[in-house]
Amino acid sequence: MTDNDMHIIADRWMLESRQVINWGSYEGYHEFKPSMSDKMPVTLLAGASESGKSTLVDAQISLLYPTGTPYNKASNSGRSERNDYTYLRGMLGSSDSENGETPIYLRGRSEDNAPQAVWGAIVDTYLNRTTGAVLSCGKFLYLASGDGRGEVRRQYIAWNRKIDPRKMDRFRDTPFTATMLKKTYPECDSFPNAEGFHAYIWHEMGLSPEACRLLHKIQSADAPSRLDDIFKQGVLGVPEALELARTTVDDYERYDENFRSMEEKAKRIAKLRDIQNQYGEYTEALQARREFDAVNPDAEQGNATLGAWAYSRMAGEVRSGLPIAQRKCKEYERKLEAASRESSDLEIELNEVRDQISDIDDGSLARLEGDLERARRDAEETRKQRTSVQARFQQAGETMPNDEESWNAKRDAIAQALDSYDIDKAQRENQRDAMYDEVRDCRKERESLQADLNRQRNQKTRITQAMDEARAMLADAVGLDPKHLPYVAELMDVREDSEAWRVAMNVTYAPIAQTILVDKRYEQGFAKKVSGIDPRLMIRRTWQFVDTEASYDTASTKGWLSSKLRFKAGSPFTGWLREQVASERFDAKCVQTIDDDNRDERQVQTDGQLKSGAHGFHGIKNTHMIIGFVNERYLTELQRKLEKAVEQLAEATIRHERAKRQVDLLRDQKELANFISDMDWSKVDVVGAEHAVEDIKTRIEEIRSNPELAKLTARRDGLLAQVNQANMAKAQAQVDVNSASHIVQAEQDWLDAYGKAEIDDSRMPSVLSNQLTDIYEATYGISSNVNRAEIITANVVGGSGVFADRVLHNMANEIRKRITSLNDQAGVMRANVETRMADYLGSYALDDNMVTASVEEYRFYVEELKSLDMLSTRKATDEEYVNSLEKLRMSFMQIARAVDTDKKRIDEQLDRINAMLKGQQFGPRHGSLSISAEVHNPEHEFVGLMKNTIADLNDWKQSDQGNPAATRKQFERCRALVERLRQELGQVRDANGIKSYGAKNLDPRCRCSFYALVKHEDGPDERITSTGGRSGGALQELTSFIYGAALIYLLGGDVTGQPTYTTLFLDEALIKADGRYTQRALGVLPKLGFQVIVSAPESKTAEILEVATKAYVAYKDASNGRSYLQEITSDEITRLESEIAADMDGETGEGRTDGDAESGDGSDR
Repeated sequence: MTDNDMHIIADRWMLESRQVINWGSYEGYHEFKPSMSDKMPVTLLAGASESGKSTLVDAQISLLYPTGTPYNKASNSGRSERNDYTYLRGMLGSSDSENGETPIYLRGRSEDNAPQAVWGAIVDTYLNRTTGAVLSCGKFLYLASGDGRGEVRRQYIAWNRKIDPRKMDRFRDTPFTATMLKKTYPECDSFPNAEGFHAYIWHEMGLSPEACRLLHKIQSADAPSRLDDIFKQGVLGVPEALELARTTVDDYERYDENFRSMEEKAKRIAKLRDIQNQYGEYTEALQARREFDAVNPDAEQGNATLGAWAYSRMAGEVRSGLPIAQRKCKEYERKLEAASRESSDLEIELNEVRDQISDIDDGSLARLEGDLERARRDAEETRKQRTSVQARFQQAGETMPNDEESWNAKRDAIAQALDSYDIDKAQRENQRDAMYDEVRDCRKERESLQADLNRQRNQKTRITQAMDEARAMLADAVGLDPKHLPYVAELMDVREDSEAWRVAMNVTYAPIAQTILVDKRYEQGFAKKVSGIDPRLMIRRTWQFVDTEASYDTASTKGWLSSKLRFKAGSPFTGWLREQVASERFDAKCVQTIDDDNRDERQVQTDGQLKSGAHGFHGIKNTHMIIGFVNERYLTELQRKLEKAVEQLAEATIRHERAKRQVDLLRDQKELANFISDMDWSKVDVVGAEHAVEDIKTRIEEIRSNPELAKLTARRDGLLAQVNQANMAKAQAQVDVNSASHIVQAEQDWLDAYGKAEIDDSRMPSVLSNQLTDIYEATYGISSNVNRAEIITANVVGGSGVFADRVLHNMANEIRKRITSLNDQAGVMRANVETRMADYLGSYALDDNMVTASVEEYRFYVEELKSLDMLSTRKATDEEYVNSLEKLRMSFMQIARAVDTDKKRIDEQLDRINAMLKGQQFGPRHGSLSISAEVHNPEHEFVGLMKNTIADLNDWKQSDQGNPAATRKQFERCRALVERLRQELGQVRDANGIKSYGAKNLDPRCRCSFYALVKHEDGPDERITSTGGRSGGALQELTSFIYGAALIYLLGGDVTGQPTYTTLFLDEALIKADGRYTQRALGVLPKLGFQVIVSAPESKTAEILEVATKAYVAYKDASNGRSYLQEITSDEITRLESEIAADMDGETGEGRTDGDAESGDGSDR
């Protein structure tokens, strides 16, 4: 233990004097010197209500206690809140005026009510009763002329000798400064603010914020008297577990936010990398497309390059094929020579056989064979003719005759029927045309219904196509979406329970149904824009500008048509429309039968008959029922109409086909008649022609029955077949020679024309060269045996190869397709990139108008990715999770420890307090007093959650610390405990004078109750659980003991049993019992080492004077509102004490009764 420690423990600072200048109702200088008696330093500060007692006590709060400490409630009674400003100016009250209450001050205004500077001071001088040292501490206030509440200037001072604040009056014309203070009080310590001043003074006198809090409680009018309140409000501090829990919750939120940020960065990086990958594919597609620019057939240079490449390839093919063609040509020439020799030899032999036959039959066989050939040709011709004629008979709906007589009769009958041909033809054509008109009308109706069904299903509207088209033209002209230009018809419908009135609705509101509604905001310039429409192209339309912000009368009358309507939800025009349909102009009364005598009201029936005044209306033919919403019932009805129209079209088409067939049949009959009018039966007599063939064949067989002739004939027929075969071979050989010669010549000519075309493939990109080769190869098809040279040079006309043109044409088309495909592919890929860019901007750069979702802005996304890659990596995120989870583990363990130690700390504090109470006699029986507490454990569920979470974290550290997924899962599982801690902290508030109170599982103050234990040598022990269980005086004595012991503990007296700072101000509210107990209670505190200053009303002064060694009276001059202090001399005190003693001698035994009651059983009350 150091010398300095010994010094602090031994100090006993006691107030020697308090000096105030211009403080509250104390005008000018006043000094208060409390008793410093060695045995009983008790001072009475008496006075009537609002005499200035509390003003003097509040000087203690303003000077020594932490900034913001509230003034004594007694000083605020019936007035506005007190502060340095109101005390410096001496606020007396307020007066009513036109502008409300006006405060009344003693100071700050001259006699002529001009603003005036004010200064004031509070100076306390303390004497160290142990060392004799002096310490003065002061607060100087200055308010310049005209300054307001927030402009009070303050200077603080500490000096090791007594300060006379009146010396600063010489500087009253300017705000006080540290220099002025040091000049006035040499070697003093000055402070510009309360924080530094308090730190210095508290250190010197052993004060602390906790001690000041309890000192303030004691001197307040609402000083607690219950044991629980005394300890919880004044002794026990905020437990460590609360701050640890608050820090842990904040840490978890910070970690969680950080991880979310990291994860979000990871998502951003993933999105950016996706953009990067998609952009790479886009640029590859773009590059592939650009490679085709070199051979783009739609560009002059590209087309020339493509032609040169193709002709170079084809020239190579022809060069390779020319030697082959030349060899084939030589081979075909040799075959032709051999075939010619063979044909000549066979012809000589055939002629010799023919001569031998002629010598035998004189030439008859040759003639008959010629006749047989002609007969066979005639029979074939007859069969063909009969087939043709028979087809004409069938087409004309007639049956072809089978003999000559029937043929002639049928031919004559058909010819006679042609006499009425023109009349029949006109009738049938008229019938056909009528049927065609019916089909056309039915088809038009079906198409119209189909279009209406599709349009009304898609657009959810019953309006006609013409209305829709007119609105579209109008919308396009004025630059609005058609949905912003609704027809009245689209905004209302009959209610479902009033479907019977649909026709009536369409008839009644027909005058406004086709009116287009336009928001009034668009009225300016509307007409000018509409003038841009050619009026000849648009049906006449009406529109109405509507103020959608206005209020409208939307009431409807029951029984009228307007009450049977429903309106489109969400339309801005609904209010206006409700008013219109219910107006006298448009609404109609719904009736079953029109009342002819009623001309005052519009009436309408369900069938649509309408009467308005003297006018009536009926009929709905050709009326479009356009008002209403599109629902399934309506669409089903349209579908039914469409199906009926389809059936009608099918029936009309059948009738038209029948009529058309009748016209065609009449024409076919005429053509048949003309065709056979001069035709003889023999032209179609197939049977007769076949008989003629058979007759000739019989005659030939008779001649051939000669054996020698038969032998020669067979020989002749064989040679004839051989000659024919040889001649065919010879002809084919000649054709082959001609063809081969032509091919050789064509290939030679082609090479002469195009053989110089050469192009170096190596100068082209390999990908392009390969693709051109694939395209070129595809022009030959899939066969690998094709002689390409022959194909290339075939059909050469005027030096231009037909196939070569086709190759170029096909290659150009294929290249165009590939360019288009690559353009489309690049476009799709660009759209993919820009879609992802837009998604990224929408998520992370919504307010950045400087960048767009365009591939041209790709550099921005690359830079974003670079910056994010530098800020965040997955590994760093994993490490952060591990570090944060380890910190949480430690924090939870600290909270668990603090919950336990906070509870133990209460016991330790009580042990120290009880040590100071040891040896002190309590009560009339002089028992020994000690304080104990019952502290309950936190809730089992809370403790279990804490233990389980810590156990899980320990297991994680042991087994899964290197597993990122397990680490993230464990971090998330900690949320339950964090949320529980947050709930606990959510209950924390300053309540009932206790700071940060309410977290029952974290704060042992919420789970404890205090009780006093009084041990008696001559009887049973007393347990006092609440100060409300004893008489008033006993409670005061107990309260004094408790406050004193607690203050000694807070003021560093737990070793010596004496407080370092001894001055206590007690409020009158603490003095509640009769004289004997008041004296006993007041006697406790001096015995514990305290200097006591009791502020009490005059009615309480007698009992206090019994123990007081000094007394002051505060009083106020009613004429000017100023307060004064007057010390009561010792002679006056002695006199007053004698008077009190005499009064007590005259009392009855009531006091003894009180005493007996007080000394009764003190068990658990």
